[in-house]
Amino acid sequence: MNKLLTPDRQETDRHDWTTHEEGPSRSAPTLGLGDLLMVLSRRKYLLLGTIAIVTLLGIINVYMMTPLYTANTSVMVDPREQRVVDVEALVTGAPADQSTIESEIQVIRSDELAMRVIRQLGLDQLAEFNPRVAAEQNADSFKLPSLRDLPPVQWVKSLLVTEEPVVPDPAAEEARLQTSMLTTFLGRLSVSAVGRSRVLTISFTSENPTLAANVANTIASLYITQQLEQKFDARQKANAWLGERLTRLREEVETAERAVETARAGLGVVQGRDAGLVNEQLTQLNTQLVMARAENNTTQAQLRSVESAVRARGVRAVFDVVDSTLVSGLRAQEATLRQREAELLNNLGPRHPTIVDLKSQISAIAGEINNEAENRLRALRAQASVTQQRVTSLEQSMSRLEQEAGRLNQSDVEIRALQREAEANRALFENFLARSKETQSVDLEQPNAWIVSTASAPLGPSFPSKPLFVAVALVLAIGLGLILVFLAEQLERGLQTQEDVERLLRMPSLGMIPLVRRGRLTRKAPQDYALDKPASAYSQAVKSLFTSLIIAHQRKGSGNIVMLTSAVPGEGKSSLAATLARVIAIAGRRVLIIDCDLRRPNIHRTLGLPNQLGLADFLHGDATLPDVMRTDTRTGADVITAGSPTDYPEETIRNPLFDQMLFNLRPQYDLILLDAPPVLPVSDTRILAEKASQTVVVAKWRRTPRKLVQLAIRQLGDAGANIAGVALNQVDTAKAARYGSGEVEYYMGRRGSYFKN
Repeated sequence: MNKLLTPDRQETDRHDWTTHEEGPSRSAPTLGLGDLLMVLSRRKYLLLGTIAIVTLLGIINVYMMTPLYTANTSVMVDPREQRVVDVEALVTGAPADQSTIESEIQVIRSDELAMRVIRQLGLDQLAEFNPRVAAEQNADSFKLPSLRDLPPVQWVKSLLVTEEPVVPDPAAEEARLQTSMLTTFLGRLSVSAVGRSRVLTISFTSENPTLAANVANTIASLYITQQLEQKFDARQKANAWLGERLTRLREEVETAERAVETARAGLGVVQGRDAGLVNEQLTQLNTQLVMARAENNTTQAQLRSVESAVRARGVRAVFDVVDSTLVSGLRAQEATLRQREAELLNNLGPRHPTIVDLKSQISAIAGEINNEAENRLRALRAQASVTQQRVTSLEQSMSRLEQEAGRLNQSDVEIRALQREAEANRALFENFLARSKETQSVDLEQPNAWIVSTASAPLGPSFPSKPLFVAVALVLAIGLGLILVFLAEQLERGLQTQEDVERLLRMPSLGMIPLVRRGRLTRKAPQDYALDKPASAYSQAVKSLFTSLIIAHQRKGSGNIVMLTSAVPGEGKSSLAATLARVIAIAGRRVLIIDCDLRRPNIHRTLGLPNQLGLADFLHGDATLPDVMRTDTRTGADVITAGSPTDYPEETIRNPLFDQMLFNLRPQYDLILLDAPPVLPVSDTRILAEKASQTVVVAKWRRTPRKLVQLAIRQLGDAGANIAGVALNQVDTAKAARYGSGEVEYYMGRRGSYFKN
């Protein structure tokens, strides 16, 4: 069961609504696959149209593109290395690592190599690469004039901008032309490694397949030629540099060796023999010092522990740290004597000779134990003093030997420094001498790369790939179509389903009134159609609206005066009010409909009645109630039209005669319908709000913005209206089914078999 929402009159001013539960609570709306399919279904023409147009434009664009052809040449990079010196390779092959492969790729794509290819093949004379040639060739061809080239635009520009004539610079123009050609050429060139191998693929794209193959082959050939030229230049520079370097190294070696011999003779040292002996003694003495320090630390720690214990518990505490077999025996004797003394003391007394003798023996044993403790303590102190003296003696010996070793090592330091310098100079000289001989013998005129396969003219274009472009255009078209569908859904501001009414307006939904199309199938107005087709879906929907009003009346016990209004004009409110009155009257109920729209009355035209005298005339006192009362000839429903025009409709409606008239007519009818003007344009409806027992807000399906309906409901609530709910009018049932409105399914298909439209 659903949740029914009815207005609480006591809380109307707060725009709050009490919720009467008749079943499980309604959960928040979720977007499922079915909802998405409904969105696509109701927007299918927008989606399919976008897909068709964008895809067609993509296909036309593909077939208008200039085809491009790509030729490929493969080059193997040789990893062999031919070194000239150890410090830096002047002429090297390419090692087989990724950094070198990337470096060779950049060499092939260099501006210098590109300009050599352009000049060798004469690409600067082709319109494909030279914009100047392209401009000359297109000078005679027809093209639409640019907007900025039109005389009026040029005249306005001359008035607004005063620029001095720019003198062309031939050098700058030539530099820009060369940059443009290089950019175009390098944009057509692609160099990449084949997997993790040393094979490079050189690809070039051109409008001419033969030219593409020639450029790819020329790039590979000039790349190898460039390597040979660089190696030849490197060989010449290496030979000159090595000759100068060998001469300087030879002189430095001779000078360093003479300095070593001079230093040895001056110091009288034979390869540091005395210093080595002292260092050996230092090593031995250092080992002894380490052991002596360890022993001293142990002894000192034991002494400190014993002295601390003696200060705390007396001299016998020495034996807590130092074990003694003698003391253990004496302690056992002392314990035995004390036990015996304790046993005899109770029987003999403290002055008994036996007791006195036992105390004497205990005192003697205690004295021996204390003497032994003193001896042990003196022994520990003596041992600690000996170990400390030994450490001090070894440290003094170490100091003397270190001074002696420093004096002896001073001479060795100078000699070793000179000797190392001499050895380094000699090793470097021998290395350069060997590399100089290698340079003379190595054949440097061998390139580090060779062509694996040459390019041939491609048979088919590489660009554009028509299937790929069409597929991309199709994907973009679908994406754009979905975006437009999403935007169209977001721009939908009207109310589509009864759930929208309850969720967005927080108001009860009184039903969805189908649209009666006046065309080829029927030329009847809705109020006539409902009578001629009593079993139609439209007629049944109006009856359902009346049933909803009866239920609300029974639940709240309100009166029988119902006002129909809308937020803005053009909602079909008057036709719905006339149809409702006729449907109720044809069922045998007494019904009165009053046209309260004194500005733009419509009920008399809807029901085909005269409007000479009506509500305005009665309220002004120009006519009596029987004079303004009309009867619908088809149903017998009573009607009060708007009557004569008035300049002050608000004041007319405020007339107390109106309230008195309603009070007198209420018992005579089962239902009194007030056809009120729209809420937002005028204030008349808010004056009528308190006169009606219930108020029905009519909103046109998908057309009336929900913000306007919300504003109208808020103003009615402020005026004290008892809003029964909202009725969606002129619902296109065929389209509403695509908006997920389950209610309209009962008006269509198999479920609509109960209706005869």
